[in-house]
Amino acid sequence: MPNIPKPMRINNADLIVATSGTGTPLVWGHGLMSSMALENLASWFQWERLAEVATVIRYDARGHGQSSATDDPNDYTWPSLSKDMIGIADQLKLERFIAGGMSMGCATAIYTALAAPTRVLGLILVTPPTAWETRAAQAAMYEQMAALVESRGAATLATMMAQQPQDLFPALLQEAAPELVNQMGAQLAGYDAPTLANVLRGAKLTDFPARIQIQSITLPCLILAWEGDRGHPLATAEELQALLPNAKAHIARSISDLELWPQLMRTFILGLEAR
Repeated sequence: MPNIPKPMRINNADLIVATSGTGTPLVWGHGLMSSMALENLASWFQWERLAEVATVIRYDARGHGQSSATDDPNDYTWPSLSKDMIGIADQLKLERFIAGGMSMGCATAIYTALAAPTRVLGLILVTPPTAWETRAAQAAMYEQMAALVESRGAATLATMMAQQPQDLFPALLQEAAPELVNQMGAQLAGYDAPTLANVLRGAKLTDFPARIQIQSITLPCLILAWEGDRGHPLATAEELQALLPNAKAHIARSISDLELWPQLMRTFILGLEAR
């Protein structure tokens, strides 16, 4: 199936959606302030390796990449973003699908599983973000970033991020995809300031579901995480693994570990098909 991005009208936003491959549907969300284009620069997904086992449905989240934005920060909370993921599945008439994503997309997938438990076959959760007790400090940082964008523009935030990449990207990521820092800065610099402020405040307003809700998700789950990332601490991934009854985790501590992720995803999807 050709990978031709196209707009879909979902919950009052035009989301750009790309579909590729054949097999079990995987609806995938990217991370905060990222996009499909930025994700394509990363070396750890290699979507072509899933082409024979999955129909991979990726999209630019509202307010990100080429998708349109809405004006309410509440539209960018994780429960709201899960409505977009489900809306895409609805338009594509997917009865059952795997929900997956990275960071913000990971949290979106968790809320999707809670909102549509009979439709989600399994979860692929990559670099789970700060949650629960660690979320307040992260939320405060997002508010500072939003205020900076409002007062001095998106390009100022992009410049600051480029000057302090160690605060936002683990050393592993900087080594694996050094061009990603510059490309993310370029995308941020071009952001509409009010939209970026809303996106950041949406992230500020949101958190994982209560632990007891997480425990109710009995779906097969693959957790992929890396070490040395303040915004995506290993503690979150480890607690998710403990809470989710059918979860397996892989922690990347080197580039060679990271290179295993495409095969781990492929094996996980094939395992779901066998069920």
